Amino acid sequence: MTERTVSTDSSPTLANEAAKVVDDKFDKVDTANLDKEKSPSLEPPTPAPTHSPPPDGGREAWLVILSTALVLFTMFGLMTSFGQLMLYYMEHQLRNSSKSDIAWISSVQGGVMFMGSTLSGRVFDVYGTKWLVRIGTTSSFAALIAIAFCKEYYQFMLAHLFFGLAGAFVYSPCTAIAGHWFAKRRSTAMGVILAGTGLAGVLYPIVLARLFARFSFRDSMLIVAGINALLMAPSWVWMKARLPPKTPPPWADLLKPWREPPYAFLAAGAALVMLNWFTPYFQAPLYTSASGLEAKYTTYAVTLVQAGATVGRLGGGILADHFGAWRMFFAFGTATAVSLFAFWTVFPTPTPVAVIGLVSYGLTSGAYVTLVAGACATVSPLPELGMRMGMVWTLGGAMSLVGPAISGQLIERAGGRFTYAAIWAGCTILAGVWIANAPKILLVARRVFGSRKEEQQSPA
Repeated sequence: MTERTVSTDSSPTLANEAAKVVDDKFDKVDTANLDKEKSPSLEPPTPAPTHSPPPDGGREAWLVILSTALVLFTMFGLMTSFGQLMLYYMEHQLRNSSKSDIAWISSVQGGVMFMGSTLSGRVFDVYGTKWLVRIGTTSSFAALIAIAFCKEYYQFMLAHLFFGLAGAFVYSPCTAIAGHWFAKRRSTAMGVILAGTGLAGVLYPIVLARLFARFSFRDSMLIVAGINALLMAPSWVWMKARLPPKTPPPWADLLKPWREPPYAFLAAGAALVMLNWFTPYFQAPLYTSASGLEAKYTTYAVTLVQAGATVGRLGGGILADHFGAWRMFFAFGTATAVSLFAFWTVFPTPTPVAVIGLVSYGLTSGAYVTLVAGACATVSPLPELGMRMGMVWTLGGAMSLVGPAISGQLIERAGGRFTYAAIWAGCTILAGVWIANAPKILLVARRVFGSRKEEQQSPA
């Protein structure tokens, strides 16, 4: 058997081969290590991973996914129904507070949950889910009981902040755990988990409205706390990481992913998308009422968005497993911006256009959440998935505190019209999607223009 010798003349050929492999396999390989895999090297080969591949199915794996979905269902049930809570607060306990002051409660609650994800993701990678789940679910139950007895603004702020902190313990593990149990169907599993958040946004506002009509605020929140406790209980038994505990890596490892262009561009682009991703969810009732739609459409505006998001999160995951996470990430991210430009800039908005606009934004933006997690998994080593995904959510959470406030000012200065806020949100989302996909776009461009150059230089 003869050995292959490597000469300097072969490097252009190897580079072209590497570009072709990246273009065809971008969704399946770690592109940060592509050059190492395709170019000759004098370094010793990387040791094979000590963990076994994901089972990609089975009773245990799907019980993990189900229990994880139930945890996020309860967490986002309260967070996505804050509009219903806000209406009650404005009419009762916080009637002397301004609308913007009350809205800050929701912003702080969500921001704390996302920004704490880096730390919880790191703990998940090292120790697994056991204590994160138990502390997070117990704290969320306690926070709901605290909310039930709140009367003053500072009490509501502290209780909701505590609920957001509880969410920080579990959100990153919940979005990373699918990678431990699934490979080929990872995005589908992720879609099932995140579909629970959309379904919660449909059901919880309706449940709260019915409870407030029959019971006092305190009793209503205690009932919700009891329901959440029952739904979160299976996670104590079924939700678990597959990889064994390991020695905590040095904190300097937090910087390592930022030296890898695919991950760095993804995190930066996803953060820019998150700048205004929540804006239509928060402003959906105003979007319908400003155009003079019937009261029922204003009441159920958020429900329509969340119904579309439920379908998008599940459908986006299934499509990603068939066509590639990055292709679907780019397609649905672009479609999210297009839905804002097409339907949310129209004023006054006819009823059919408003309904289509609400559902279409939910559908496309809901798929995006599943796909950004799926795309992150393709460029992250499995033992670091929790930390890397946590950093994406942390950066995005910080950005999400700013975007809705800017959009609110644009809406106010436009006399209640959503036109300029929709343009602003659509542009930032579109720019974020293109930034996140920049390495892929550059590789495709290099392949296309490189092939044309070779054809022009080849003899006739």
